[in-house]
Amino acid sequence: MKKLSALLLALIMVFSLAACGDKNPEKPDNTKAPSNSSGSGIEASLFTVDFGGDWINIEDEFEDSEDGCTAVLQVLDPEDEEYYLIEATVEAKIEDPYDFREDLVYYDFVQYEYKVNNAYETVNIGGVDLLRYDDGDDTLVYFNRVEGANASVYVSFDATDINDSRIQSLLDGITFRLEDIGNVDGPWEWEGEAFFAENGSVNAGAFNVTSEFVAFEAPVTTFETFDHSVAATGDRVYVLVDGELSECHYDGVCLAFVQPIELPEDDYERIEATEDGTVWVSGGLNDILCIKGGNVVATYKDIDNFAIHPSGAWGVDYFTSNECEIVTFSGNTYTATPVTFKEADTIMHLCVDENNIYVCANAADDSGHKVFIYNKDGVLQKTLCDAEGEGLGSVTFVTQTANGYIAFDGNMRDVLLWDNNGAFVAEISDGELFSTNYPWFCDSAVLDDGSIITVMTDEREDQSATELVAFIVKGF
Repeated sequence: MKKLSALLLALIMVFSLAACGDKNPEKPDNTKAPSNSSGSGIEASLFTVDFGGDWINIEDEFEDSEDGCTAVLQVLDPEDEEYYLIEATVEAKIEDPYDFREDLVYYDFVQYEYKVNNAYETVNIGGVDLLRYDDGDDTLVYFNRVEGANASVYVSFDATDINDSRIQSLLDGITFRLEDIGNVDGPWEWEGEAFFAENGSVNAGAFNVTSEFVAFEAPVTTFETFDHSVAATGDRVYVLVDGELSECHYDGVCLAFVQPIELPEDDYERIEATEDGTVWVSGGLNDILCIKGGNVVATYKDIDNFAIHPSGAWGVDYFTSNECEIVTFSGNTYTATPVTFKEADTIMHLCVDENNIYVCANAADDSGHKVFIYNKDGVLQKTLCDAEGEGLGSVTFVTQTANGYIAFDGNMRDVLLWDNNGAFVAEISDGELFSTNYPWFCDSAVLDDGSIITVMTDEREDQSATELVAFIVKGF
């Protein structure tokens, strides 16, 4: 029932979005008073647009400043003017290059091929050579970077027919006004200096918590901040980055890539390893995969977000509600038993270790984000909160150690410690322990020796890229 509800919710969201971003999208309220319906022009600091025919200027969307200009134009559906057939957005932004580089990747261009090999054809629009992207359906985008002007330029169309001749007529009327100020963009990811950190050491109560930076054999760069995962079994560490799964060998010093592991979908979100060396892959409303030796050895349907017990015998299927399921496996089948974690409300993350289920959630009594520790029957054992008994940020990993409990708070960028009774011990900032700038703690896993490997995203000092970086944490 929970799964069906989740799917229905997803479908409702899709159809709701379709009303404003799909074919024949509904015209927004701010288009009630279109003007300049023919033979008209738009004057902005960074561009001009001469347009006529069926195009109208949506004046309420117009923005004009020295640092950025935006104009929105539409061709309305003559059969129902509450809808448009084409919407065009013209943008010129004075900005650093990093958003543009992210857009390159988003629109399926390879950064190195673009910059070094000049591998892509361009179209001159308004005096600027622009790349062209279309999705084969209703989206058409022209864009590029004008380095000397420190500017990024975009002309995008949402249309029922991207080959409509009225699109070209509008493109012919655009002129960009960009001044070459001699700007030179910062280094690209292959030119920049890879992330590095010295080992860290912090006294926390009676404990000395240490961190050791573990470099990947080759830097792992990404434009995604949050959705990466790590799992470990023996000397193998698995990382899920941008939906791609890789196996690495950890020799105590470095993470060396062994092989990529092909997944049937590119939106899996979580990996975990069990005692027998199986890697469990879940999330994204996809089937759960069990991978061993680089191959899929089992598949389970109708389980969404999943946290597996180290034995691999059972786990917890959860979404956002506190109504979850204990899933028990038997060969290629499983049984699901409902369980309600009543002290929790909206679940953000869930972990399972040898003895406990950790529900990282907003409290049902509105006292903030906390970690609720349950047994397998759903009976509350302890509640972990901050030193004042109040809420935390957004915990992305928690487990029990010999000395208590350790958690990684992604939102607050803190490592948190509690004793075995659940009493708060210490809060260690990312800068103190890892010498990082402003990371996001993505995920962690316990190694065979009891230490923890944690992965996080952080921007390089030279801003050439955001990297996924790894540390080993010991001492608690």
